[in-house]
Amino acid sequence: MRGALRHSRILWLVVGLVLGSVIGGFWPHTPLHAIATDRSETIIIATGLVDDNIEAIFFLDSLTGTLRAAVPSLQRMTEYQAMWEANASADLVACVRTVNGNVARLSGGKGAVPRPAIQMPQAPRFLMVTGLMDIRQGAARMRPSRSVVYVAEANTGIVMTYVLPWSMQMHNAGQPLRIPMTLWAADQFPTAVIRAQE
Repeated sequence: MRGALRHSRILWLVVGLVLGSVIGGFWPHTPLHAIATDRSETIIIATGLVDDNIEAIFFLDSLTGTLRAAVPSLQRMTEYQAMWEANASADLVACVRTVNGNVARLSGGKGAVPRPAIQMPQAPRFLMVTGLMDIRQGAARMRPSRSVVYVAEANTGIVMTYVLPWSMQMHNAGQPLRIPMTLWAADQFPTAVIRAQE
């Protein structure tokens, strides 16, 4: 009897494995992409896709506001083939001016609730994450990357979205790419992302 029960369990295990393999063969295959973010006191890093199966590293120095991104070379193991840079601090100043101008203009209307102007913080507190956004159009040689990087400043509630101009042809040919990031969008969210402790 023990032999029959043992034989029956093995048979059901084999049947389950075969059925699982058959069903798995018909199941839609969706690739998974991991995005990572980490930080120290002054440095924030994140990863994000620039094209299918090609990832960039994003690096934000929170003391200077310098935002950089890089993609390793396919031909030379020790080099980054593509590099981008932006000045998040300067873009933050410009965005604060724009938002304050819009607030001043809208506050002059009847029934408008006055809103205080945003004060530029002496020591910005940046946060950074990446995300996917399909904004590529046409067959141009340079197109926006698949990833966007969101840089938020916690004291003001300003969020800036950057994209990387990208060329798969240049990357495959090993041609160096050194250009600025593109500030795609920037605005203040209704309240600060993280309120300063009083």
